[in-house]
Amino acid sequence: MSKTASDFVGIPYVAHGREYAGADCWGILFLFYRDMLGTPVPAYSAEMDAREFRHRDIGPLIAEEREKNWRQVDTPVFGDCVLMRAGRHDSHVGVFLGQGRMLHSEGPDDPSVIQRIGDMRWRSRISGFYRLNQ
Repeated sequence: MSKTASDFVGIPYVAHGREYAGADCWGILFLFYRDMLGTPVPAYSAEMDAREFRHRDIGPLIAEEREKNWRQVDTPVFGDCVLMRAGRHDSHVGVFLGQGRMLHSEGPDDPSVIQRIGDMRWRSRISGFYRLNQ
């Protein structure tokens, strides 16, 4: 049975989580790419645990990943990564689903959801859209 984007909704937020029992924002992207698109992306959970990453410290890891494996695009398509700021740092990701929607998990008390990228809360925080180099 193939998955749909709604299969990724409601996953509880767990810092550094990479499974359906719990995932953070990168974990949702990780699961989506693996199970929906059949494309592996690095999990980074061990690196984050080893460095005792806090939310604000994710920015440098995202910047490194972005430079190595992703290219910025002007017009997103289904599956592209939505990079967002939390405060002054790029430290949050979502998955673009088309029709102005994204899948993400903001946590810590909120499960994964699908929301509109044009909503007031998100539109000013979007840093860019990125497509995985393949």
